Amino acid sequence: MCGVAGGFNFCAGPRPVDQTIVTRLNEFQRHRGPDGEGLWASRDRRMVLGHRRLAIIETGQLGHQPMKDASDRWVISFNGEIYNHKELRAELQTLGCVFATQSDTEVLINVVARWGEAGLSRLRGMYAFALWDSQEHELWLARDPYGIKPLYICESNGTMWFASQARALADCAPIDISREAAALVGFYLWGHVPEPWSWWAGITMFPAGHVQRIKMDKPIADAKLFDSVATTFGQDAGRPLGSGELRQLMMDTVRHHMVADVPVGVFLSAGIDSSVIAALAAEITPHLSTITLAFDEYVGTADDEAPIAEAAARLLGSEHVTKRIGRDEFVALLDRFIQSMDQPTIDGLNTYLVSRCAAAQGLKVALSGLGGDELFGGYPSFEQIPRLLRWGKAVAPFRSSRASSERILRLLSSNLIQPKVGGLLSHSGDVASAYLLRRALFLESELELLVDESWLKEGLAKLSSRQALTRTVCEKSGFHSQIAALESCWYMRNQLLRDTDWSSMAHGLEVRVPFVDFALLQRLAPAIASSDPPTKRDLAACANLPNLVASRSKTGFTTPVRKWIDVSKPAQRSLRGWSAEVHRLWRKTNGEFVRSASGRCY
Repeated sequence: MCGVAGGFNFCAGPRPVDQTIVTRLNEFQRHRGPDGEGLWASRDRRMVLGHRRLAIIETGQLGHQPMKDASDRWVISFNGEIYNHKELRAELQTLGCVFATQSDTEVLINVVARWGEAGLSRLRGMYAFALWDSQEHELWLARDPYGIKPLYICESNGTMWFASQARALADCAPIDISREAAALVGFYLWGHVPEPWSWWAGITMFPAGHVQRIKMDKPIADAKLFDSVATTFGQDAGRPLGSGELRQLMMDTVRHHMVADVPVGVFLSAGIDSSVIAALAAEITPHLSTITLAFDEYVGTADDEAPIAEAAARLLGSEHVTKRIGRDEFVALLDRFIQSMDQPTIDGLNTYLVSRCAAAQGLKVALSGLGGDELFGGYPSFEQIPRLLRWGKAVAPFRSSRASSERILRLLSSNLIQPKVGGLLSHSGDVASAYLLRRALFLESELELLVDESWLKEGLAKLSSRQALTRTVCEKSGFHSQIAALESCWYMRNQLLRDTDWSSMAHGLEVRVPFVDFALLQRLAPAIASSDPPTKRDLAACANLPNLVASRSKTGFTTPVRKWIDVSKPAQRSLRGWSAEVHRLWRKTNGEFVRSASGRCY
C-alpha cells in the first residue's frame, strides 16, 4: 500500500517534468506510506514516478518502489495489493520468468509484460498503478474493477500529473484548481463528490476497471474498459447456491485477503458482515486481533455495538480491543479529521476513528465487512425501491392531474414525514429515479435553495444523474441485481470505498474488503440474479456466530455525530445538518464554499 505520485510529459519536445513537484506530491502523501519513499526519473526526465510506502508484503528493501524489473524495461509505482500473486508467480516461472523478490509488485510488472492488457483480468486484488515501458516510451495507468484504490489525474501544458489523493494534486501541481460545478452540486445531491469529478476543475478520477496506454508524442487514446462490475451484475440468472458453496466462496476470499507479511486484524461490529469475516479469519490464523469502535452516548442502548462484538470475540478467541469515544474526544479530533479529508464528504468518521485505534495497536492491515450489504441485500433499498415502483405504477394514471397529485401527496405526508416526500411522484417511474430518491441527500428540486443558479445549472447538466444511473443497470436483470449494481457502483464506490481509503490511510493503515472482490462477484452474480438470491441469513450460516449476532436485525453502523454537532434547530440534527457542518469546517480549513448574499453557494 502506498501513495502513488508522478508526472509524464507526453507532448512533443524534450521538456522535462519538474521533479520537485513529484517530490512535493510524495511528501503530501507521507501519511499513506510512512515506511519509506522513492523517486525515479527516466534518462530524459520526461517521466518521473514517486512513491510512499506502507510495507506489508516483502517488507524489506527488496520491496522498495518505484520498482524496476530484471530487464530494466519496466518501472512501476503501485498502490494496493495483488492477493493471488503467489499463484501468478508460479505460473510465470513455468513460462521462464525469473524473480528477484517475493513482492507482489514484481509479479504485477511481469503479468503486464507477459500478457499485456489481458493480464489485468487475471489480477485478484485492489490496485491503482502507473507503469512505464521504456522500450515503447509508453505509460500505463490502471485501476481495479471495483475502484477500491483511487487514482486522480490531471493535465497541464502537455504534462500529465497523477496521485492517490486529489488534494495532493490541488496543493502541489500547477493545474486548474478552480471550483468544479459538478462537484459542488454533486456534494449537495449525494453527500460526496461523484466520479469522475473532483472538487477541483482540473482534476478527475481515473475510471474503475480501465486501463490507459499513453505513448510519448502521440495523441492520447481513451482509457479502455477491461472489467466491469455493472456488467457482471447484469449476467443471466443462474441456479441458487447449494449448501456449503457460499461458505467455500467466503473462505476463499477471506484467505486471499489475509495474504501479508505482517499481522492482519479485523474491524468487528455487532453485525453479520464483519462477524463472518472475523469468524473465518479466526479459522485461518490462531492469533487474530479484532477491534470494535463504540460510543459513550450509546451505552445501554440497541446502538451500542460493544457488548455483542465482545461476546463474538470471546467465542472466536481473538485478541480484542474495544475503543470508546465520547463527545469531548470527537471535538478534539474534529479539525484533524477535516484536514485529513481528501474532498468534502458526510461519511468517513467511523472508519477514521476505528483506524486510529487499530494503528495504535500496531496494526498495518485490517479487514472490514464493507460490501456485504451490496451483495446480500442488506440495505433498505432492496425492499423500498421495488415497493416504490409498484406504488408508482398504481398512481401513474393520476400523475397528469395536479389536484390528484396534491391529494396523494397529502395522504402520503400524513403517514410519511420527511423532506423528500415531495419527490415520490417524480421518482417512482423507474429504478434509477427511485434509487436517486432513496440515496440523495437533497433532491434536484431542493438545490435551488442551496446553490447559486449558474452553478446549479452547469452542475446538473454535467452530472445528468438519472441518465448515468440508468446506464448502470441492466434492463433484463431483476430488481435485486439492478439495486445491487447501483449500490455497488454508486454509493459504495463513490462514498464508502473512497472514504475508507483516505480515512484509514490518514493513520497509515490499509483496510481490505473481502466482500469487494471481483473474483467473488463473478461467482456470486448468477446466484444474485436468480429467483432465490443469497441473503444475510445464508451469509450468517457460513460461520459459527453467536445467536445474538445471527438473529440481530440490521441497524447499520452509526455514530452519534448528530448529537455531537452544535445546531440551533432540532431539524438540523440529521445528515443534512452534518453536511452543513462539514461545509463550514471545510471552508475554515481550505477557504472554500464562498456564499452569496442570498446564502447560496457559488
